[in-house]
Amino acid sequence: MSYKIVDPASLTAGPGPHPAASPFDKRVSEALGITAFEVYTVELPPHAETVRHDHLADGVEDLYFVVTGDGWVLIDDEPVPIRTGQFIAVTIGTPRQVRAGADGLTIVALCAEPR
Repeated sequence: MSYKIVDPASLTAGPGPHPAASPFDKRVSEALGITAFEVYTVELPPHAETVRHDHLADGVEDLYFVVTGDGWVLIDDEPVPIRTGQFIAVTIGTPRQVRAGADGLTIVALCAEPR
């Protein structure tokens, strides 16, 4: 097959292999058969949050894209506001955690080793 399409709405949410695995994760890369990097859709209900983590153990970088909603990325426990349409990258050794605002937050998270 030369391509595959996955609708995240069809995926079951649940923790995966990511250090910040949460019950809100939908493992898009796994469903697509992609192995070069990990892609998750993370659908946080209002005021929910991911696990605080860094990537010192696995050496990957995180990139988040805010699909809908707003909230914060806590970087070294400092809240950095995020909103729909923004991208944010966090370095490997920096502790981070994503927290949804009052209306919830959906992000796409890409995780990969630096080139």
